[in-house]
Amino acid sequence: MQHTSVLLKEVVNGFENLQNGGICVDCTIGGGGHSEGLILKYPDISIIGMDRDPQAVRIAQERLSRFGPRIRIFQRSFSDLDDLLNEFGIEKVDAILADLGLSSFQIDEVERGFSFKRSGPLDMRMGLNDRSALDVINGYDAEEIERVIHDFSEERFAKRIASSIIKKRPITTTDKLVEVIFSSLPSYAKKDWKKVVTRVFQAIRIEVNDELTNLRKLLEISKGRLKIGGRIAIISFHSLEDRIVKYAFKEKEFIPITKKPVIPSDEERISNPRSRSSKLRISERV
Repeated sequence: MQHTSVLLKEVVNGFENLQNGGICVDCTIGGGGHSEGLILKYPDISIIGMDRDPQAVRIAQERLSRFGPRIRIFQRSFSDLDDLLNEFGIEKVDAILADLGLSSFQIDEVERGFSFKRSGPLDMRMGLNDRSALDVINGYDAEEIERVIHDFSEERFAKRIASSIIKKRPITTTDKLVEVIFSSLPSYAKKDWKKVVTRVFQAIRIEVNDELTNLRKLLEISKGRLKIGGRIAIISFHSLEDRIVKYAFKEKEFIPITKKPVIPSDEERISNPRSRSSKLRISERV
């Protein structure tokens, strides 16, 4: 499935400070949709694109090649933004964007193990990391697995699920993990098993990719790298991410542009169901 960038119009319009040009960093360039929209709307800007996923880098390079040197794309984690800007002698930028969701090509590729809808290996790596879901599920002890599930999904059955995982190991495929999660649930909770599995898979993915730590690093880096009047936009997909962004944007270095998170329109949710949980927050450096 081709990836459709969520909240595209809202992101592009939110960077109105780029009307006279500037440097924009797309920290999660993914399929390249947001960067394409930005450079079409603001033709005088240059874009530095980053993504830890080598597949995303290839797709974005192919899609955006027609823009030539105005868009430079690198396989890097956005937690390395400071180092990348230093390499190019760039002190400040005008805009920073991060879409924290998975791309459709990541979800749909069975071998990556992000989805539980079809059997695949327990992987869930976005790139540039050695630890996989297989390592977490089969290498962590019961308390560590419970911590991951509880802290990163707020799942009330975390202890039961962790105990069941320990008993049924080794677990090497996504469908086997789904079976273990389902079997651990009390009978009254089995009707909502898909929601539970979704939360558990989310928690494991966050642990594998150290997502929340990297998000905090990006928000901290942005304080020093955004010009006064520069803007940062973050698209989150679950409450843990949104909470971190919300409180960061209340710090003295920022003034929120979006008083409340921007959510997809009914039309977008219908045309792109994967957008339904997305929330956009934009803030300006002061």
